[in-house]
Amino acid sequence: MGALSQLRATMLRSQLVRFGMVGCVGFAIDASLTLLFHRQLELGEASARVLAFLVAATAGWWLNRRFTFRTQAPVSASSWLRYVVLTGAGAAINIACYLAVVHVLGTRPLHLLAGVAVGSVVAMGFNFWVSRRWVFATR
Repeated sequence: MGALSQLRATMLRSQLVRFGMVGCVGFAIDASLTLLFHRQLELGEASARVLAFLVAATAGWWLNRRFTFRTQAPVSASSWLRYVVLTGAGAAINIACYLAVVHVLGTRPLHLLAGVAVGSVVAMGFNFWVSRRWVFATR
C-alpha cells in the first residue's frame, strides 16, 4: 500500500471515529429532548420525538460539518435539508434491521439488543456514507 493510500485510509478511519462521536452527542440530545418535550412541555410522544430529532439532527449536521468533515463550504439550507432527510432514511434503515433481526431471532432481551446493535451499525454505515458522499463532499 502506497503512502497516499495509507493516508486516505487513516483519514477515513479518523472521520468514521469522529462521526461516531457526533452520533453519540446526537443520541444524547435526541433522548433528553424527547423526554423534556414530552414531560415538561406536555407534547405527545410523536410530536416530542419529531421535534427532538430535528434539533438533534441539526446539532449533528453542524458538528459533522465542523468536526468530522471539516468543510469550509458556506452554510446552506440545502446541505442541512439533505442531512436531515438522509439521516431520517438512516433511522428507517435502523428500525428495519432491528425488526428483521427480532423477526429471525425472537424477542428475548439479548435478541432485542442484537437487533438494536445490528440496526445501529448498519444505519451508522449508511449515514456516514451518504454524509461523506452527498452532504459534506468536497468537490
